[in-house]
Amino acid sequence: MVADGGLKLGVGKQDQTLSDLKAYILCRVADKSGIYSSWMNQCPFETVVLDEFLPDWHVPDDAGILITHMHYRWEELSTLRRIHAENRVPILILCDGILEYRNTWQHPDLVDGSIFQPVCGHKLACIGRGQARVIESWGNVGKCEVVGLPRLDAELAAQAPPVQTAGPFRLMIATANTPAFNDQQRQTVVKSLSAIKSRLEASPMIDGRQIQVTWRLSDGLGSELGVGSEDIENLPPISDVMNEVDAVITTPSTMYLESVLKNRPTAVLDFHNSPQYVTPAWPISHDQQFDEVLAELANPPAHKMLFQASVLRDQLECQSAAAPRMIELIEAMVAERQRSLDELKPLQFPNRILADPQFGFASVPAEFELESLYANNQVFAEQDLRRIQIELTAAIQRLEQLPLELAEKNAYIAQLNRAADRSRTRIETMHDRIIRLRTRFGVEPNTPPVAGREVRGEGDESE
Repeated sequence: MVADGGLKLGVGKQDQTLSDLKAYILCRVADKSGIYSSWMNQCPFETVVLDEFLPDWHVPDDAGILITHMHYRWEELSTLRRIHAENRVPILILCDGILEYRNTWQHPDLVDGSIFQPVCGHKLACIGRGQARVIESWGNVGKCEVVGLPRLDAELAAQAPPVQTAGPFRLMIATANTPAFNDQQRQTVVKSLSAIKSRLEASPMIDGRQIQVTWRLSDGLGSELGVGSEDIENLPPISDVMNEVDAVITTPSTMYLESVLKNRPTAVLDFHNSPQYVTPAWPISHDQQFDEVLAELANPPAHKMLFQASVLRDQLECQSAAAPRMIELIEAMVAERQRSLDELKPLQFPNRILADPQFGFASVPAEFELESLYANNQVFAEQDLRRIQIELTAAIQRLEQLPLELAEKNAYIAQLNRAADRSRTRIETMHDRIIRLRTRFGVEPNTPPVAGREVRGEGDESE
């Protein structure tokens, strides 16, 4: 929370209070971007959006915190590194979506290491626990805070309509805003989209339902493939489109989380076969997978929907709105700015500012229902508690009787074994007597018996 407004800055203008501090946003389009506009109106501090900031930009004395998601270009990197090294004003970096492998490791326009290796700030607002774990593994222990994605808070409050199980199977095929980062990657994206387009044209039915496709492609891919519209400004918001479809196929994108948040079975189309920081229940890395994936998207298995929901909760903090956590984080960082000024000490932040209501444990999704996950097992479908209790009591009683019955059977088996041993001994004794008698009277069998062998009966195969 914001500290007492009567506290003094201690350095600079002595008549300023904590409430006079401002949040400087280093992004010229912040007012138009959901990355910022989704929480700015809730910020207890005045927000100042900078149109431009240069490497030699001087941080104003009334700066309580600097906030940005722009940390790629040299101008941004050099500015953030300088201010961070001074350790006078807190820097909060925002994650604007999922981590994407090619964007991190195979983006020719980005400087090596510029994607959070390390984070050029005091704290990083991560969208989920899974993202925080990966970024922490890049040398950022103590910098990651699990906030969520405030721009998706509206989706949390809204109830997406259920998917249709009859009538046409409504499928959206989409791409990320930037589906490729070089010509070779773009060719691979075109190959994957062309392959699924051909598959749908050759067989536009699935499980007796007509496949109705909505294309939302970026980067001129719609024109290139002859599908969709390039007039993005006049198209309905993609969130509204998701409400009107039954499943989604997308290239790696934050759109995946948005679709899963609406409980749409969602596949990731990635012919690059890159590592997936966000693991889908339905990955598509080859055209031979189309038939199976389409069939399951139209009739998704309960266990894959459970996996999809579990991954969502790991990758996106979405059990409650993210904007309040963002504000709490900003307030705490500004309060630390005030403390450092009052005590004339460097900024020092704890490894975690935001409390974890789950205490590090995974929550159980609503999709974890045994009767749905094991639909063929009637035990889990039984809802009559009294009947289950009676049957369980009978089963326990039966199990208690089994050791005694087993001991009796074991004793009987031991008795039979002893009788068999005595019979075998008598047979061997008689056999030996017969051999001696034959020897005594000079009777030689066609096949001489072997001492100790059982006597063969008539019709038995001779040795």
